[in-house]
Order: sequence, then structure tokens, then C-alpha cells
Amino acid sequence: MFRVATESKPANIGRVRRVGKARLPTRIGTFDALAYADSRSGTEPIALVHGDIAGRDTPLVRLHSECWTGDVLGSLRCDCGQQLSSALTAIVAEGAGVLLYLRQEGRGIGLGNKLRAYALQDTGLDTVAANTALGLPVDAREYGAAAAILADLGLERVRLMTNNPAKATGLEAHGIRVSERIPLPALPNPVNRSYLETKTTRLGHVQPRMAARPSVTVHYAQTIDGRLATRTGDSQWISGQESLVLAHTLRASHAAVLVGAGTVAADDPRLTARLVEGPSPIRVILDSRLRLSSSANVVTDGAAPTILATTELAPADRRRELMRQAVEVLVLPSTADGRVHLGSLLDELGARGIANLLVEGGAGVITAMIRERRVNRLVVSIAPLVLGSGIEAVGDLDILRLRDALSFRRASFSQVGPDVIFDGVLGPWSEGDA
Repeated sequence: MFRVATESKPANIGRVRRVGKARLPTRIGTFDALAYADSRSGTEPIALVHGDIAGRDTPLVRLHSECWTGDVLGSLRCDCGQQLSSALTAIVAEGAGVLLYLRQEGRGIGLGNKLRAYALQDTGLDTVAANTALGLPVDAREYGAAAAILADLGLERVRLMTNNPAKATGLEAHGIRVSERIPLPALPNPVNRSYLETKTTRLGHVQPRMAARPSVTVHYAQTIDGRLATRTGDSQWISGQESLVLAHTLRASHAAVLVGAGTVAADDPRLTARLVEGPSPIRVILDSRLRLSSSANVVTDGAAPTILATTELAPADRRRELMRQAVEVLVLPSTADGRVHLGSLLDELGARGIANLLVEGGAGVITAMIRERRVNRLVVSIAPLVLGSGIEAVGDLDILRLRDALSFRRASFSQVGPDVIFDGVLGPWSEGDA
């Protein structure tokens, strides 16, 4: 059971009162669920409390506005269900925290009005314009009740999980100090991609700042037993059509996509976002000796810029030949075993203003990126197949102790068609990591 602190409370504490409490085991973790009555709105917000929040100076908190379509049905029109799952996972991983489930459906306009706005969005209006066309407020939420509940739990300072600065401002206006705002990145899909962009451009939501090097997302499809392909190399198609659309959505949301030359030789991919609306990324191919075929799609189709990242080991005449085919040949330092130095590549991409990079394979590239601790996010499409012997998705990471295994700050599972999608943000690497 949780323990609350005994501290001073904001003046609006009398706005809410507890009306119910129970232990609530979930698939993510066990919470204490506290129901409140809000005298001003007439709603019953819920506080989900995990761990000893009184023992934390600034516990992790999420204010989650109710979304019946996303939270209950898994609607693809928004990112609400995904953020709910990610926030609960982060709280459990932290060991203590609070999620407030606020009855503010549709940014406060209610479910019926939200469905009316959805209908207008289907005609081409964005979420802001649809509300305006209906004579409804763009965002009618307020956070007085949330602040009162946090005060009732004995909290005065919190670390708030949100992409929306207005939530932090709303809490602080009611006496709760927000010491840190922690972004909750969302996995885009073809349906909600424009909605997520609108939240950033028109509603003031803030995305995480990118470092000098691009943020790296690794995405691949595997079987239940962790195979990318059969032992003969057959991998088309492990995952379903819906996961393929997800892959193209990820490409459209990243500035560049990277694969190894072996993947190009085996599959001859185009690496475009042709199945969804949005730009195709710059294609980056790791090929230390430029053995790539001159007839490969990434060389000949002209669908997106292509960078061949190579080393001094590549013959000069081969470099000139490929450059005549309108692809860029980027010569980088090599590692002791003759591979392209990944840190140097990321430095170069960052210098070019490439903020995010999607890595799709093959197994050697994925393993190297993870082993060298260059990955920020991992997205895995898990197909309901078992191959037994085959090509492993991730090879040896030189991990000998369980405590050294990769850990995730936030993680969630969702279903896309027949496949299960894992989406995890890796815990921070240590200071000494390259």
C-alpha cells in the first residue's frame, strides 16, 4: 500500500474528496486506485498510485485525459492509449509514482462532440479546425482537480510526463510545482501521423530535443523465437501487411534510414515510405568495400537520396563509378576489423542536420548499434511464427550478467494485425559510452 506525505496543501484541496479505494493489479503492475468526486465538474477522476510516493522528493506523475476511443478500443486516430500504457510502465519501472485519470474526454468537449469532430477531420480538417468549425473550444481542459488530488496525496513537487507544457502551467497555477517535464514519444501510424504533427505545430506540444548526433531507432520484424530469417536467409515476409505499413510510417517520420549492404544484396529493398503519406527518408547504406550492385534499387530508382557509407578500403574506381550514378559516396574511418566506424557516421549525419535515424538491419548492423550503445529506441514487430534454427535478430552483446541486460525506461506492447509490436525507450547509457 502507498504512503502519503504530510505537507501543506493548496487552497483548492476542498474541491475533491475521496469516494472509494481499492488495490488494482494490472498486466503492467499493481496500483492503489483512489476514486475522487470533483465538486466543480461533477466527474470522478481516478488516482492510480504505485509504490511509496511519500519517500520520493519529486515523484513521477502523469495527468491522463480520458480517451474512450484510444484507451479502451485502441483507436489509431490518436496516441492516447499508447501514452497511457507507456506512462504506467514508466511509473512501475521507477518504483513509485502517480497517474491521474481525468474525465476530460476529447480535450474536454465530451465523447459525442469528439466523434462529430472526427467526422469533420475525415473531410480534411485538422483537430483544431474541426473543433472550431463546430463552435467548440480547441482545448477545454483545466487542471485544478488534478492539483487538488496531488495535494491530497501529499505532493507539492512532481516530475510530469507530458509533451504538453500547458499541463505543467496548469498544475503550477494551482500550487503544484513541476520540477521537470518528461516527454512521452508516440509511435506514429498512417492514421494519426497528421494529428501528431498538428499537436506540435498548432497546440504547442513539445517533442524531445535531439542531441548533436541523431536519435537512433532500431526497427525490425522477427518471429516469436527471435529469428529475422530462416537459416537459408528467407525473410520475406515474416510480418503481416499491417506491420509493413508501420515500417513505412516509421520511415516517413525519420530523416534517414540505414541498412547494411548485406540486406540490400539479399532483399534489394527500396527503403521508401510509399505505402503512407509523407516523405521518404534519406537512404544510408553501410558498405565498407562498396560491393553493392550498381543495379540495386537504392542506386537506380531515384526515389530518395542515397548515401553509401564506406571506408578507404573501397577501391577508388568503384567509388567513382557509383558517384556517376548520382549516389553520394561518403568515406569514413574504419574499425580494426574493417567496418565503417558507426560513431563517425553518426557524427557526420548529425552535422548535416539529420535529427533522427531509423536502423532496419541486418542482424550485424542491429547488433553493432546495440552493443556500441548507440540506440535510443527499439521497435520490434513480433510475428506469430516459430522457425527454430535461423538467423538471430540480435547477436552477442558481450553481456555476461543479467544485471547488465538492456533496460527500458518506458515500454509498451500493442497489436497491429496479427503481430505484436514492442516499443521501448532504452534507459540512459553511462557517461563513458561512445
